[in-house]
Amino acid sequence: MSTSPRAKPASPRARLSPCSASFPGRSSPSSSWRGGVRYTHETKDSFFSQPYNNPGVTSIFRPANDPDGLGQINADQTFNNWSPEVTLTYKPTDDILIYGAFKTAYKSGGFSNGGINSKFSSNPLDDLTFDPERARGFEAGIKTTLADNQLRLNLTAFTYKYLDLQVDFFNSPIFAFQTLTADAKTSGVEAEFEYAPRSVAGLNLHGSVNYTDAHYTKFPNAPCYAGQTIAQGCTLIGGIFSNQNLNGAPLSVAPKWTGNLGVAYEMPVGSDLKFGINVDGRYSGSYLASGFGNPRSRQDSYVTLDAGIRFGAEDDNWEIALVGKNLTNAFYVSGVVDGPSTGSGTGTAAGVPADQLGFANLPRTVRVQVTKRF
Repeated sequence: MSTSPRAKPASPRARLSPCSASFPGRSSPSSSWRGGVRYTHETKDSFFSQPYNNPGVTSIFRPANDPDGLGQINADQTFNNWSPEVTLTYKPTDDILIYGAFKTAYKSGGFSNGGINSKFSSNPLDDLTFDPERARGFEAGIKTTLADNQLRLNLTAFTYKYLDLQVDFFNSPIFAFQTLTADAKTSGVEAEFEYAPRSVAGLNLHGSVNYTDAHYTKFPNAPCYAGQTIAQGCTLIGGIFSNQNLNGAPLSVAPKWTGNLGVAYEMPVGSDLKFGINVDGRYSGSYLASGFGNPRSRQDSYVTLDAGIRFGAEDDNWEIALVGKNLTNAFYVSGVVDGPSTGSGTGTAAGVPADQLGFANLPRTVRVQVTKRF
């Protein structure tokens, strides 16, 4: 017997009117610039209802005909955005490119059609709707091709500010999924290389290393995680509701250090066949899988290893491959939520932490893959 509602998702009546323009230019033979802007006008007419509930859970999931009049939620939303960008490039030699860019980005607001109209919530419209996300910032770098076109070295630095960053939250006390918004900043440096020596035809070595600092800049009334105590920064604001100040706290799934290193080799076999092999490793530093500072969500650093062997036509018309993913069988999660009905005493001195429900990666997998192109 079902214990969850059948929810009608947001109505598909959404109208989007994007347009963009770009303006290339050249100030000298060795320097150039390119600018552009994108305008977006969007309207969304949405509704949400739960026409069927298991009788045993009507105290949690609000039915469509609830006497409080909140059984069907309607939202008429309109969003407008201008997103400009400009890039400057300079080539002191044919093998070196130096660039700087100002960029902006936009992610539409909307309506959570995967949410829940919780009977515990007095404002389900706020639970289900969320604001647009905007980003703006700078990046600069240098791209080089060295050793007679055998070696590529790139270095990039970046910094971006996010306004109304969309943060998913499962509000376990009221049993509702919500999309909250906060301001944030990310800054970092990335270096990458690729080496393909002519002395060993078909060999390719590649890798990168990335350092990123990503944290909230404005999230003063963030929700507490279930069971968070006063000593851990949680303040009870009445009833079952509480909040904490996450200004300066790290974003979720934002390791300081990441990197990858790989090798690939391909060689002809006969007149029209080829054989290939690749091995790729990826490293991730530790991070919090929760966006709300829960120390129990800490994911340790890990390394994954992928590898493959391929045989097929030289023109890629067909191929048979043995592909292995996550051969180290590393376990890691890309997000967590507080377990429903677990944890207690949030905002008090005697809080009991909630169980963590994680979204785990796939374990070690090995498959045979056959490809035929027509």
